[in-house]
Amino acid sequence: MKWTELALNGTERLQFGGKHIGSVQRQAAAKRTNDLAVYFEGGPRLDLAEAADVSQSLENPRLFIIEGTLTDTFVTFGGEKAYWLTTAGALKSELPLFREAGLEEYWTTQFLQEPNGLIIVYESGILAIDLDLALRWHNHKFLNDHFVRLDQDALIFFRDEENQGKEWFVRLETGKVQNGSVGETGEQTGRFPKD
Repeated sequence: MKWTELALNGTERLQFGGKHIGSVQRQAAAKRTNDLAVYFEGGPRLDLAEAADVSQSLENPRLFIIEGTLTDTFVTFGGEKAYWLTTAGALKSELPLFREAGLEEYWTTQFLQEPNGLIIVYESGILAIDLDLALRWHNHKFLNDHFVRLDQDALIFFRDEENQGKEWFVRLETGKVQNGSVGETGEQTGRFPKD
């Protein structure tokens, strides 16, 4: 799997498989500043609401492009929604994240490669996708749940002392939470997220 970070400083080139397939540009709409317009070469324009990462800790807003084994599909990850798109400019699906507007000062993103796919740990959630970009599971976590390490078959987290001060873990294969409760667990699974 491959992920690429795009700094959104105007109109940015969109690449897939090393080839130019279009461009991405931020669009400010009403109170939101993280909407995007994606222009595909010789094809349509897609408007993606709440798609850019506008974390207050970043110098510039950003967007991650995630590629798997499929030759015509990629995932965008950044704002309050992740999107599954085709290289021809079709929207396959979108996934609302546990990320919230108004909490941008806490937004963080960490990618972890593992043999069956990719894990994305962000400030209020954990997302697992397989090599074909299918959603494996998506769990909520609290802002004070800190990622510690990736073990052979689990993600280890630590909840700060003020809030129980103990480790808990998530099974990589199933998304099941053990030794702690982090809200909704493993309910969103399947080929692609529901529209």
